[in-house]
Amino acid sequence: MAFDKWVDKGTAEAIESSLKLYDELVKLGFKVFLLTGRSERHRNVTVENLTKSGFHDWEKLILR
Repeated sequence: MAFDKWVDKGTAEAIESSLKLYDELVKLGFKVFLLTGRSERHRNVTVENLTKSGFHDWEKLILR
């Protein structure tokens, strides 16, 4: 599947408005849960990609 091959590359960039909201919520002390349609088998690459893109202190990552 093309989507899976794209996810495996780990090169997705953060959506600027999403990262801004995320940063504001973390600064305000909220516990942030991230929810994605990516499959559990993509957990490692997703965590690496999120971290590289500026998402660092989430409480939980929920995958499909």
